[in-house]
Amino acid sequence: MKVATLNVNYIIDGNFKVIPTKMFYEELSDGEMQNIRLEVQLNNICLQSKSTDSTEYAIKYLQKELSDNIVIACCQSCRHGNYNPCGDNENQIFCFKDLNPSDKYEVVNIFLTQDRSFETRTRKLLDFCKDYKPISHNEKYTYNDWGLENL
Repeated sequence: MKVATLNVNYIIDGNFKVIPTKMFYEELSDGEMQNIRLEVQLNNICLQSKSTDSTEYAIKYLQKELSDNIVIACCQSCRHGNYNPCGDNENQIFCFKDLNPSDKYEVVNIFLTQDRSFETRTRKLLDFCKDYKPISHNEKYTYNDWGLENL
């Protein structure tokens, strides 16, 4: 089992805070990860996600363990973070902070007509920037299922 320490951004009672968070995983010979589990120490309590073979779900499972006043602030939980509806790679999301798609079909079109600079939109799920805004499906369409599924 390998361990990586990630500096993850959290919003706790409305305040941003970076907290070291451990990622435990097994790495296969082809570089793929499996049995991914995240763990964070908050107020002398160790919280951990269920084990999964997906970074996306490990983050969601950890969020589920956190109290209602704590949110993981990252590209995956940001209204600018969009998945590729044509298929994306593990731990990949795309930043659309300068675009305003109104539905899935516009997002598909953005991916189908991508220009050479499109790779600059690629982010990792736990990345974070100053333009972070929580997902609000009522305010801006985001092709991202953060918070929409019961896990």
